[in-house]
Amino acid sequence: MTRARRVLVTVIPSDSESIDGLCNSDIERNENEIEEEDEDAQEEEDDEDEEVEDEVLTEDEEVEDEVVEILEKDAKSKENCVNKARSKDDIPFTKNFGPNIPEDIRTPLDLFSCLFSEDILDLIVLQTNNYAHQNNRKQIPITKNELIIFLGINILMGIKKMPSYRDYWSSDPKLNDPYISSLMTVNRFGFFLGNIHMTDNSKEPKRTEPNYDKLYKLRPMIDKLNENFKKYMTPSKYQSIDESMIKFKGCSSLKQYMPQKPIKRGYKCWVCADESGYICEFQIYTGKKESTEKDLGPRVVKELTRELVGDNHHVYFDNYFTSVKLMIDLKRDNIFACGTVCKDRKRLPKSDIPDKNLEPGKFEYKCSNTGVRWIKWMDKKPVNFLSNYHNPSEVTTVMRKQKYGSSKNVSCPVMCSDYNKYMSFVDKSDQLISTYKIDRKSKK
Repeated sequence: MTRARRVLVTVIPSDSESIDGLCNSDIERNENEIEEEDEDAQEEEDDEDEEVEDEVLTEDEEVEDEVVEILEKDAKSKENCVNKARSKDDIPFTKNFGPNIPEDIRTPLDLFSCLFSEDILDLIVLQTNNYAHQNNRKQIPITKNELIIFLGINILMGIKKMPSYRDYWSSDPKLNDPYISSLMTVNRFGFFLGNIHMTDNSKEPKRTEPNYDKLYKLRPMIDKLNENFKKYMTPSKYQSIDESMIKFKGCSSLKQYMPQKPIKRGYKCWVCADESGYICEFQIYTGKKESTEKDLGPRVVKELTRELVGDNHHVYFDNYFTSVKLMIDLKRDNIFACGTVCKDRKRLPKSDIPDKNLEPGKFEYKCSNTGVRWIKWMDKKPVNFLSNYHNPSEVTTVMRKQKYGSSKNVSCPVMCSDYNKYMSFVDKSDQLISTYKIDRKSKK
């Protein structure tokens, strides 16, 4: 049996409700401090014969800390909300950011070697030869120099595309590429495609074992790439987190179907990218486990932002990830976050204005005692936003096309315009990748 605590809750007059009354305050206070402050407030109100105090029993199963719900009931609530929201110009970002390239880097190959480092190459050479030996392949063992040539040929194939990789070695002079065919034979290239490995298959855990990993064959390279991506680039102030798809139409338990994405079938990745499109960190989604994970989106955001804690970075993500609790957690880590949010997400406030009464450019907002701000803005249709640092009363204008092709300036909260400005970093990364990607049929 859970013992309920007796807590004094002061009702402060206001005309707007708290966005998440079931959230902890920004200033953590223990029960004694809360009771002392409520008693002081009661004595002052007794002198003015305006006592407003209720004694209630509260219990919240989801939040371990003591819950204090504050409902603001006067016009000063919006002023308090605006005063608590610090301007972006007042939030210092003093960390140096940008490439951390060694001074001896001179060529594109040197730069490539920073990200695709020597230890990755050594691992691939070792495990590929091991796999060929286990399967009694008659080809001679590969060398590191051959592996570099193989990788270079693949990059070049992304620039000079043909229907099949065998066309580069075609006997027809109209298709044959003399440069690529002079570097490696077609049979040797095919051997690389069919035998390249990063791990020892004989040591792979079985499905019934607790340490089973669907990405076991790629895990060493994924971890090392993430390590190198973070090592040679210090993240900039603005970051975006979104989904990215790797095209694949074969049979795999990892394959996902996302009808709203340009690439509808393939492997889904969680990506954190900066404004240049550089991927700072990524994860490959392996699908749900025995039961559906309730907080998958917030967990992904937290894991991808551990390198950003305490440096006042600004992170943007869409409604798949956004929740009130996530905004509070990120604010405690000194990460300023903003994102769209589903209107039926838990702990969101009720809208006071029906959608049909909102004209384009109009909006309403509410604030919480935890520093989270909610906005419903009418664009072509209503869009809901959450932020843990924006001033909800700040307004700018955006250009919108009208019915007959003309343009019109429409009022827009800065929170919404910032989201549109900084959310597209992962899309930019996808665009850069698609320019030189290789679309190759495979049996795997």
